[in-house]
Amino acid sequence: MIYLSIPVGMVFRKVTTEAKIRDCFVDPKGGTVIELQDLVKEALRNNTGRKNRIEIEKGFTIYLNTPPNTDESFLTYVPNHNGKYPTAVEPKIISGKRVQKYDPKSHTRYGSFWHQHMFLTVEQEVEIEDKMLEQRENRRHSGNSPNAT
Repeated sequence: MIYLSIPVGMVFRKVTTEAKIRDCFVDPKGGTVIELQDLVKEALRNNTGRKNRIEIEKGFTIYLNTPPNTDESFLTYVPNHNGKYPTAVEPKIISGKRVQKYDPKSHTRYGSFWHQHMFLTVEQEVEIEDKMLEQRENRRHSGNSPNAT
C-alpha cells in the first residue's frame, strides 16, 4: 500500500478510456485528468535510491511507508501489478495522523504524580496529601524506629 497526496481540487475516479479502465485524479470543474497507473508504475520503477517519498511533477507526492504526521488528506492506493492494471482495492481517503505508528515518546510523561491527572475533590486531595506526609515521616530514621525504611 502506498499513500498519495491529493492535488488541490482533484478527486479519485476510475475512468474508461480506449476500452480500458484507468485509475485517475480528475478535476470535476476543469475536466483535467491525471492518470495514476502510468505515473505510479514509472515512479516505482525509477526508485533506485529506495526513497521513502517520490515527488511527481504533476503536483502530487507518493509516500511509500507512511505519510507525514499532519492533518492533510491522503489516498491509500494499492497498485495492482505495480500499476499495470487498475487497483482491485477501493482507495480510501485518510488523515496523515491516523496512519502513524505508535511512538512512546509522544505518549509517555515522566516526573508527574498519578493524582495530578485526575479530577479529585478537595477532601480527596487533602487525604492524599496527609498520606504522602505520613509516608515521608515514616521513611526517616529517627533512633530505634520500628517502621521500615
